[in-house]
Amino acid sequence: MYIASASGNPWVDDAVAGLEAENVYVDPSVPGAGSLKAQLLEVVPGDGSIAIVVLPAQADDSDEYAGQVRTDIAKGSDQPTLVLAIGDDVQAISSVIDSTEALRIANESESAAGGDTQAALVETVQQITAETPSSPGGSVGGGADFLLPVVIGSVVIVAGIGTAIGLIARRRRKPTASADPVPAGIRLRVNRLRELRADYAALPGNPVAAETAVGIDALASHVEQLFVRLDAKAGEDQSVLAEAEYSDKLARLVAALDRDYLLDLLTRPDLWDAPDERVGEVREALSAVTTQIVDNIKQVNARKGLLFQVSLDSLIGRSELRDWERQFKKSAGE
Repeated sequence: MYIASASGNPWVDDAVAGLEAENVYVDPSVPGAGSLKAQLLEVVPGDGSIAIVVLPAQADDSDEYAGQVRTDIAKGSDQPTLVLAIGDDVQAISSVIDSTEALRIANESESAAGGDTQAALVETVQQITAETPSSPGGSVGGGADFLLPVVIGSVVIVAGIGTAIGLIARRRRKPTASADPVPAGIRLRVNRLRELRADYAALPGNPVAAETAVGIDALASHVEQLFVRLDAKAGEDQSVLAEAEYSDKLARLVAALDRDYLLDLLTRPDLWDAPDERVGEVREALSAVTTQIVDNIKQVNARKGLLFQVSLDSLIGRSELRDWERQFKKSAGE
């Protein structure tokens, strides 16, 4: 069993330790933790394919990047799929089905459950089990069909008859595979960010590069979260606004983070004028865009209109970045 070193976040460390013994961990500070855990243990497949973690809302408050808790728990646990509730925010990440699809399922289940976190978790586990290749639920006796009466029973007990009926109806209408909710141009930028993240993580003995790798990973994850949640909870006009806002900003960030700029600044600062100033500009831009996207996600969750207040004036002023940005767009066919 792979055991991760302490993450520095006690919520993460306690959850990872709890998942070493069982496939469900509910933090003791969560109201009704014992009863909730018992209900979820009845639903989660017994083969270790899915883990469920429930944490209080403040579990994200101590982390620099909202959503990093989910990634850190997934990295530290053995189960290939993690379904996580932080307060009433239900998320999912998986290595056996597309993580964007897992996240979409979690967000749609959360929205349909109308604030009932238990019901949203149950529905998320049920749908991911049905979507997972080779039917991992089969080891507990019959896969998703066998789980159905157990799911119905637990949801009726905890969520009430009305919610249970809604869950059953949606389960019978098993969703077909949907198109990527992340627009193609945004997806291209996210993929490039993840490629660059590996470059920064591979740079030895450079704390700024290591921090940048974490920041890039968080940004890519949040961009996906935003568009998945917009697809599940908001109108098309909001998605169009977000795409227009972040298409240029992400292209500019990709140019600034690319090997020819920030990575070169970190490895050969002697070849640049004002290298510290340039590095600071890129890091500030990365943090500002990430913060705005997190704020946008919160606005989507609260059913509010999106607000955009971040400008990347410092990067716009760098003529070399404008050149690389144009090259990126040209290669992307834009």
